[in-house]
Amino acid sequence: MPKPWLALLLLPSLALAALGSACTQPRKDCTTGAGPVPFAAKYTLKPDSKVGTGDCDTLIGEPIGLEKYNPARADNPEKEDFSKAKLAIQSATLGVLAATAEGAGVPDQANQPFSLGDFASATPDDHNVCHVSTLSPAEQNIPAIPPDPAVDIKYEWSNVRIFVTASAPGTQMVADLKFTKDGCSASYSVLGVWPAVDCGVYDEGGMPTGTDPALCDPPGSGINPDFKDNIVCDKDLLLCVLKAAPPELR
Repeated sequence: MPKPWLALLLLPSLALAALGSACTQPRKDCTTGAGPVPFAAKYTLKPDSKVGTGDCDTLIGEPIGLEKYNPARADNPEKEDFSKAKLAIQSATLGVLAATAEGAGVPDQANQPFSLGDFASATPDDHNVCHVSTLSPAEQNIPAIPPDPAVDIKYEWSNVRIFVTASAPGTQMVADLKFTKDGCSASYSVLGVWPAVDCGVYDEGGMPTGTDPALCDPPGSGINPDFKDNIVCDKDLLLCVLKAAPPELR
């Protein structure tokens, strides 16, 4: 059974600008996994990072949407500046919150559900890594929508690194995440792979009954065959995730 989060991870139109790389570049431009399909992100809590009370330290992972785009040129806003690149990130959690609030007629007008940051360079470094050190906070402060209580959730992404080569064009990433929920905050290490692949097994009612690791196998999964030995079906997330960061991102 496909999961409902795909439609909720569509980033704003600004992040859907041209993503093609220029064939005259000495190496492939910084990019991310293509299209609206999200990454499967695994979260690992950083020891002693929790501040306050609540369940902010219980995240295990989720689908996240990443999109690279080129900003407008300063001298011609109608054209893209291919010498610069930006990254947008949106979590499934904030996507669902934003969609729910919009449907209830109480959207958060003060905050955005996505983060934006600048790539250090439009092309990877000498180790084929693209860096985004800081991004704007992503937050949704939503009033009570019965039966759900009011909630204020913020994602603060930093130290995003994406491995980009011709054979692996932005389909593995690592990052740091500070997650805040209703005043409780905790920090996580993030490991992501594209595309997000559901490896759960479901009954006729759509309820999970187990996992099928074979669903993670290429080529059927869509995951790069080069990653095969580093992919596992996470029994809690029901997603195919990386076992460890590739050497270039450690």
